[in-house]
Amino acid sequence: MLPPLALDALAENLNGFRFDECVVICPNPFSHPKIDVILDKTQELCDRVDVFVPISGLKNVARSGQLKKISNNIHALIILVNSQKAMTSSVQTIKNLLSFGFDNIEAYIPLGLSFDFAEILSLIGICRRLGLRITVGPRFYEKAPTEEFLKKLAKRENTEVGLHYGVKYMYHALKVFFDDYPVTLLTSPSPESCKTLYVNPYGNVSKCPHSKLSISYRHLSTEYLRKILFSPCPLSQNAVQLTPKVKVSFVTQEGVEIPPDVMELLELISQLKSFRAACKAMGVSPSTYWERIKELEDKLGVSILITVRGGRKKGVTILTGFARNILEEYRKVREKVLLSLYT
Repeated sequence: MLPPLALDALAENLNGFRFDECVVICPNPFSHPKIDVILDKTQELCDRVDVFVPISGLKNVARSGQLKKISNNIHALIILVNSQKAMTSSVQTIKNLLSFGFDNIEAYIPLGLSFDFAEILSLIGICRRLGLRITVGPRFYEKAPTEEFLKKLAKRENTEVGLHYGVKYMYHALKVFFDDYPVTLLTSPSPESCKTLYVNPYGNVSKCPHSKLSISYRHLSTEYLRKILFSPCPLSQNAVQLTPKVKVSFVTQEGVEIPPDVMELLELISQLKSFRAACKAMGVSPSTYWERIKELEDKLGVSILITVRGGRKKGVTILTGFARNILEEYRKVREKVLLSLYT
């Protein structure tokens, strides 16, 4: 979960430099307990802030009331539309959001390697009827088969393909008119003008997830930021880019393992002071993970969590001393591994 201090470190080392746009692409941004703080800080660094939300989580956005609270801090809410079925079932939710007066809602249709042309046309049709601005493009930090897509467009009647007009979300952009309705199509990466920063959930800063240059916000410097910004774009290279995915677990002498997902849960609990909120942020079942924690405590012979059931702190969940020590060691190991990989 992104620590807001990471954005403070960025602001301190950017020395007044501002970005044209910021894109929030976390899987469930509105479950972050400090999303309003993060967007406030991001707005100080960028002229435009767009927040991506998977269409599967759209109802939670409408119910939570968070959107109304933070609407002044974002330029657009971008709905990631990946299937016709999901889009059809979410039409009423989108209408509800529009009726709340939030007009800056856009649809982003990802173009995968094996895309269904008919389904994409159908999705565009649904979005048109709702009056949404539409973008078709690759999944972020990936290349898309736009040449094949354009070939199929050329065979379609009442479709006009325009010229490249600029850059959007790191990609060259052009307009395609479907029966005179404008749709933005993102094509190849724009390495010649790529001055981007990527901040991962742990606060590590790099150019993008494929970049070998990465540093924790705790060790950030103006010189290193400049090095990242002016480094070449990994996406412009033809070779397949692979990014290491590090997971840390601990094993006792008796062979009892504390797995990576439990360590991530403990880290969230240490921040949120709530077991249920931590599970929600991870997108997992509280009842399932409660059973897992209890089973793990039995195997270890020590307690991991303490839940306060009365008084002013009723409902608060905190880590035991044992869990805090393990979490501290987890953070040290994770940071050492990441530093060894990228520095």
